[in-house]
Amino acid sequence: MPGANRWLKRLGTDLLQAAAIMLLVALLVFLVIRLIPGNPAQQVLGQRATPRSVAALERELGLDRPLLAQLGSYFGGLLHGNLGHSLVEQGVSVRSLVISGLGVTLAVVLAAVLLSVLIGVPFGLVSALSGKSAVDVGVRGVSVLLLASPPFFIGLLLILVLSLQAHLLPAGGWGSGWPAGLKYLVLPALALSCYLGPIVVRAVRQAALEASRQPYVEVTLARGISPRRVVLRHILPNSLLPLITLIGLNIGWLISGAVVVEVVFALPGLGQVLAQAVTELDYTVIQGVAIVSAFVVVAANLLADVAYSLVDPRIRLAR
Repeated sequence: MPGANRWLKRLGTDLLQAAAIMLLVALLVFLVIRLIPGNPAQQVLGQRATPRSVAALERELGLDRPLLAQLGSYFGGLLHGNLGHSLVEQGVSVRSLVISGLGVTLAVVLAAVLLSVLIGVPFGLVSALSGKSAVDVGVRGVSVLLLASPPFFIGLLLILVLSLQAHLLPAGGWGSGWPAGLKYLVLPALALSCYLGPIVVRAVRQAALEASRQPYVEVTLARGISPRRVVLRHILPNSLLPLITLIGLNIGWLISGAVVVEVVFALPGLGQVLAQAVTELDYTVIQGVAIVSAFVVVAANLLADVAYSLVDPRIRLAR
């Protein structure tokens, strides 16, 4: 099967490219973090620490070693899945800190994606099928307004209206378990979806307009098939295809946006872990957050590319 062989070969190439990108990101993170002004050992010991105690801690943490030696140890640990230990919290592994925060962040991102699709697809279809009417203008106007509003600002408005005034949902914090914790996820996900949702509306609207102009749609309507069935069987499936790539390309922004939204809603996600690590100049934790975030983004883009090629036979044959 030549088509399948070409697809597998292309998949192997994509995996190699993803690995190369991860290595480059790891190197850049290692170098850039060390440009942050300040001394981690001094930060750990406090301003009253003596130069001798600071030097002793630097030797203990390996910060006095040459940069290339630190880089070698860093990459050696990454190859074994070891992100190191916190420089500030002795004995605490970076992996445990990052994984605990990553679960919350991914929950917010996935919930935001789900809300964006559930809200954006119907409005995109309605906007496309309503022609140049007031409905189309209204949907596009609201989309532009939401896209221009920062998620943290929308988050503050949601807290004011739905939490402090209406008392419908908690203003922040995180639940102790599932499904009781779902109520703490609604407002952060809704705030984050106000960025992706308008993009989904625009993508679905454009894809639906293009699909509705295809000859096979006109032929189907001419055969007496109901417009509703044409929309559900032909226009809607073609409108959903671009969402796979769209979501994959926006995962990086969604994660960075989730980090900001988490601060607004006091969520124990990567945002809290990163903010504390930056304040304490905890190099290893900052590196761990950056590396894991980059891995999620690269993996999401790779999965989106593979999923799109599996869903659309034309792409699979072209690969």
